[in-house]
Amino acid sequence: MTIHEARRALEQYFVEHPPAISGDLYIAGEGFEDELDYLPVWGSRQFSVDGVEAFARWDNLAIFIDKRTAAVRQELHTPNFAKISSMTPVAATE
Repeated sequence: MTIHEARRALEQYFVEHPPAISGDLYIAGEGFEDELDYLPVWGSRQFSVDGVEAFARWDNLAIFIDKRTAAVRQELHTPNFAKISSMTPVAATE
């Protein structure tokens, strides 16, 4: 699985489970990874692209995509801080 495929899996997940964000949904091409999961970068376009602070996410969510199964799982950021901090950046493939 590539980061691009993980991004597509997250897009499909959001079709069924729309995120509670202000603004237009944006999923970046890049993200983070470890040996088990991808962690795509997502939020509102207004914050992620335009930098409008009023559209920043405050939800504490981390959404991981399993590299082997493409399963999407939603967890809290705080208890996963060590995992997230040890992940490495991965560049967009498209």
